Amino acid sequence: MFFSLQEVEPIDLLAFNSAAEMEALGLDKLKMQLMSLGLKCGGTLKERAARLFSVRGLSRDQIDPALFAKPSKGKKK
Repeated sequence: MFFSLQEVEPIDLLAFNSAAEMEALGLDKLKMQLMSLGLKCGGTLKERAARLFSVRGLSRDQIDPALFAKPSKGKKK
């Protein structure tokens, strides 16, 4: 399954009052949202929801750098 970042429907993170509410979006939607923000997107449903909830309302420069995904190095042949 491949998605371009333009296909990710932005989710209003401020509409959620807790990470538990975000879990209702499901693993895939959380992953796409995290990827669209350039954040790490692995982990369990709870971990992804908590990570996304932790950045709601923050601008890119306010987000903890540890939450960002490392740039991929590309595949070696």
